[in-house]
Amino acid sequence: MKYCGDTVDQALSRGLADLNVGRDQVEVTVVSQGRRGFLGIGKKPAEVEIKVLTPDDQIDDEYTNKLETEITTEVKESEGDYTTETVTESKETSNSDEKDVKAVNEEQLEKALHTVGDYLCEIIEQLGIDAEISVTVNNRYVYYDFDTDQQGLLIGKHGKTINALQILAQAFFDKQIKQRYRVILDVGDYREHRREELQRISKELAERALIERRAFKLGPMPAMERKVVHKTLAANHHIRAKSHGNDPYRYIVIAPKLH
Repeated sequence: MKYCGDTVDQALSRGLADLNVGRDQVEVTVVSQGRRGFLGIGKKPAEVEIKVLTPDDQIDDEYTNKLETEITTEVKESEGDYTTETVTESKETSNSDEKDVKAVNEEQLEKALHTVGDYLCEIIEQLGIDAEISVTVNNRYVYYDFDTDQQGLLIGKHGKTINALQILAQAFFDKQIKQRYRVILDVGDYREHRREELQRISKELAERALIERRAFKLGPMPAMERKVVHKTLAANHHIRAKSHGNDPYRYIVIAPKLH
C-alpha cells in the first residue's frame, strides 16, 4: 500500500499507524522524496510503498524464544571467563615497548573482528539468510552491517532476532579480546529507524499518560533501546520512565509523576 506525507518519515509514520505494525514488520520502498515547491507552487508530497511482511519472511515466536534462552545461558557462562587484573606500568617503559603493545592490540582486534564476523556468517547461514557482512570500527564501537534482501527475517519480530544476535556477538567478541568494545549489528538502517520510532512512541505514550493519568508499559527492549526512551523523556519533568525486570526481558514503564 502507498502512503503520502510532507516528508518520507511522515508518510512512513502514517502508513505504520494505519497498518498498526512496527517498522521491523514491513518492507518500505520510497516512491518519491517529495518536493517543497515555492509558495506552495510545484509542491509534491513524499510517497512510500509499504509491504507488510508475511510469516514466511519472519522467524516464528518459538524460534525467537529459544534463541533468547540460548543467549541468556551463553552470556551467563561468559561472565565467569573473566578475572580482574591490575596492571602497573613502569615509568621506564620504552617507546618501542609501547609500540609493540599497540601492535599486539591491533593484531588482536583484527583477529577478533574476523572471528566474530565468521561466527555471524555461520549463524545467518543456518537461518537460511543470504547476506554480506561489512565491519567498521569507530573508537570503541564495532559495527557489523548486513547487506541482504531478507531484512525482515534477519530483524525478526519486533527486532528480537537482530537484538538476540547482537547479544551473542557481544559475548563472543568479549571472549576474543581484553579491551572493551561495544558491538552493534545493523541492517538497512534499522537501528536509526528504530530510534526514531522509539522517540515517537515514547512521546506519544508520555502525552497519553498525562492526559489519561495512567501508566503505560513498553515491551522488553535491549539496553541501547531503553537508553533512547530514557533520553527522549529526560527533559519531561511531568513524566517518570523507569526500567523493570532483568535482561533480556527488561522493560520500561512510563507514568505521570505524582505531586
